Formats: sequence, C-alpha cells, structure tokens
Amino acid sequence: MTIVYLDDDKIQHLLMKKLIKLNLPGSTSEFFENAEELNNWLQGNSASLILSDLNLEGGSGWDFVEEFISNSEAPIVFITGHVSSDDLKKSSQYSRVKGVLEKPLSKENWELILELVSSEN
Repeated sequence: MTIVYLDDDKIQHLLMKKLIKLNLPGSTSEFFENAEELNNWLQGNSASLILSDLNLEGGSGWDFVEEFISNSEAPIVFITGHVSSDDLKKSSQYSRVKGVLEKPLSKENWELILELVSSEN
C-alpha cells in the first residue's frame, strides 16, 4: 500500500512520515511539495491513498483535485488547519474525495484513513 502526501511545508512531511509509520505500519509513502510533482509521479505510479494539504503554495488542493482524479484511482483526503463549511460542501461534489480533516489528525481520523485504505485493497 502506497500513501502519497502533498504539502508545501517540509516540517509537515517529517511529522506525517512518523504518523504514517505509526498508524499505517507496513505501508510505503511518497512525499511531494507541489501538485505538479505529484501529478507527474501519478502518471507512472500507483497510490492507495492521496493525502493533501488544502492550502498549497500556488493554489489550494481544490485547484488540483481534477488532476488528481484524472491521474489516479486513489481516494483523496484533504487535511487543513481549519475545516470550513465551503470545503465540506466542495468535498461532496467529488466521489473520490473521502474527507476534509483538521490538523493535527486525531486517532479517529487515522481510523477513517485506515478504513479507506483497507477498502481500496
């Protein structure tokens, strides 16, 4: 199982790397700082789940969601510092977007993520 994480903050990469190892043992992970790098990777590789920050340099996760969907079959979960009602509304417009979760991810959030990954495999 391959978990992909997109965030323009390298500190978040370090935190998420530890959290993925702790909560999804046995998985592999790929980390990207921008959506273009991620989309290029997705064209030749397969992901089990895409985790993406919503607030990215050069746009929001919503600006790139169509590209994620066209380049991968993986479910998408957006992670943000503050979940707005607009984000929840937008998430319902995309069947592949399985949630908008607030940082830091809680134990319950990780249980949801584990369910998503398990149901896809």
